[in-house]
Amino acid sequence: MGAEKGYYKVSSDPTGGSVFLDGAYYGLSPYTITVYTTATPGHTISVQKSGYMTWSQFYSGNPANGQTISVFATLYPVSETGNIYVNSNPAGASAVLDNGYAQLTTPGTFSSVSTGWHNVQVSKSGYLVYSTDIEVKPGGTSNVMATLVPNTQYGSISVSSNPTGASLYVDTIYQGITNQVVSNLAVGSHTVTLKKSGYQDYSQTATVNNAQTTYLSITLSPLASQPPVILTSPPHHPVHQSISMVLIKEKHARPAPLHHRTGPRILFNGPEKIRLPGLFNNCDDRSRNDNTGDGCSPASSTPATTASAEIYSQPSGADVYINNAYKGVTPLSFENVPIDATKTYSIELRLAGYKAYTDSGSISPGRM
Repeated sequence: MGAEKGYYKVSSDPTGGSVFLDGAYYGLSPYTITVYTTATPGHTISVQKSGYMTWSQFYSGNPANGQTISVFATLYPVSETGNIYVNSNPAGASAVLDNGYAQLTTPGTFSSVSTGWHNVQVSKSGYLVYSTDIEVKPGGTSNVMATLVPNTQYGSISVSSNPTGASLYVDTIYQGITNQVVSNLAVGSHTVTLKKSGYQDYSQTATVNNAQTTYLSITLSPLASQPPVILTSPPHHPVHQSISMVLIKEKHARPAPLHHRTGPRILFNGPEKIRLPGLFNNCDDRSRNDNTGDGCSPASSTPATTASAEIYSQPSGADVYINNAYKGVTPLSFENVPIDATKTYSIELRLAGYKAYTDSGSISPGRM
């Protein structure tokens, strides 16, 4: 080959990346590669660094004699997540990640889990709780196989609260609304948690004894301030409202308009059983009692001032915000709350790993 030479001056951000020319390693960036002008034209330059995606670029021809071509590689970090596969014997158990961060029924996989150590608890009625800590490595799948040990001793916990209507969890598993008796609990310690909008979350450990009921009477502490809640029903014509939100995984495309998918929905469990396509609707002053599901509630001669409702999501555990104010975690209940027909309200449900659900609008007395 002739002695005429050109150069590729390779830099990167961050520095210290391994520089390759046509698959051959030359050194760490910044690095200048010498190329003969008479060499086979066309070269691929790559830069690699641990924890970052590989950068690669093709350059046609060769540098001219004495020419220096500057090459700059911007390196982007690799998303360091992994998976946890959980199975159990027997199958069909509830697996909880990091004390309620995520939940599944075995067998199943917790996806996109951050690297490092995590706790997995596996429980099934009639068996002792299985708990283990497991490490997640980037791009890998860690396996948990829980062999559950039968427990032939059971007891119950009776939980009452002041006020009533708090969401009750035993060992992070939702058990309904207080006041409530939770039966068929394995003998031993269990964590009881109460959540209610406008009040501080409450949690304590309770001991269950064989063939006995443990009684808990809990007074919830109100938060410092509580903005008005927005759900309404006529006081003389009670309507219990059940709101069910279906959250969409972030990796999926943007969800279709409400009328093209099954959730979210609001089901008014009154005699008309009207099924609404969204949380907020614009209705005229006509009476709606033909079950057309057009988003309007039945007409009432008495203006609505308060409401009772329960908000659910699939999956549960979503944070609920009303007018940007945090209200609690689904499933969530409201009782006898006021409304203001002159205001515009918004609701948002947020859960890590899912697209947030939002809606907004005004509320007329007696309508949603």
